[in-house]
Amino acid sequence: MKPLFIAALAAAVVGLSSCATTTSQTKLAPGQYEWHPERSSSGPVLMVVSIDDQMAYVYRNGVQIARSTVSTGRAGKETPTGVFTILQRKVDHESNIYKGAKMPYMQRLTWTGIAMHAGDLPGYPASGGCIRLPYEFSEKVYGVLSNGSTVAITQKGTVPSYSKKPASVLMASSAKSISNKAIPDPQGRVMWEPGKSRSGPYSVLLSYADKTVYVWRNGIKIGQSPMSIAPGATPAEGVFMKLEGGSGPSSWSVLSLNGGKVTGDPAGSIANNISFPAEFRGKVRGVLTPGTILLATNDASNANTMSKRDFGIIQPEVKQ
Repeated sequence: MKPLFIAALAAAVVGLSSCATTTSQTKLAPGQYEWHPERSSSGPVLMVVSIDDQMAYVYRNGVQIARSTVSTGRAGKETPTGVFTILQRKVDHESNIYKGAKMPYMQRLTWTGIAMHAGDLPGYPASGGCIRLPYEFSEKVYGVLSNGSTVAITQKGTVPSYSKKPASVLMASSAKSISNKAIPDPQGRVMWEPGKSRSGPYSVLLSYADKTVYVWRNGIKIGQSPMSIAPGATPAEGVFMKLEGGSGPSSWSVLSLNGGKVTGDPAGSIANNISFPAEFRGKVRGVLTPGTILLATNDASNANTMSKRDFGIIQPEVKQ
């Protein structure tokens, strides 16, 4: 069983002066795309697909460098929403489900048939669940993504913002974390086995439903710890991505889970209302490197405790 880092979130464009937001960008005709890699030459890459917009957006180090029209799954064969890790890539690929169907520049998101690839774009959802891209765009985006890259598939869009670095959420002492609120000390086993995966991107999940934090590297769980939540508190939800350069507020990009623009200080809300055992805080140092995804959510992490909403947080899958 290989746990995949999958979660619901809404997406949009980083509100920087160098690139417009989705609300002000010129509408593209089916098959059209824009490609501006010069806007950001280095840093972790995040690709966001909006089903409502039938658009894909590519960000490098928090800056939008490309956007493209897409065609997602049709009725009865809908494309799942979530945050996915690219599992496999192949320039010349033929579908295992639809025999003979060509899928150039295939980038697999699940072992059950969901991938991004070049294909026909009629201007509306028409695929069997995959994300069809213009041929030239699929080739270009293939060149900036890699195995382990993050792809967010969303239903409705939001405008991401910047956050104070959530490293403080994991590193802060208990006294600071709980802001003088009386909460019980965390109980339970701390697991830390970094030898299970020695390379690749990190993903961190704070599940308020589980009262547990999980750490993956390259899709393999290497650690977990219990956490305590202040009584009556509602810590913020959000998806954070660690960017390159600096240690100030702009070192993390944050996306809302609930639609709309990110407001306030979500990292502060988390740090002020949760705490971890000191043992875990010591082990997690150095994990939050550029490209790390940190998800804080009210939803549970597995099928046994999953909410009834139509998405998964962590979905175990078996390679076919």
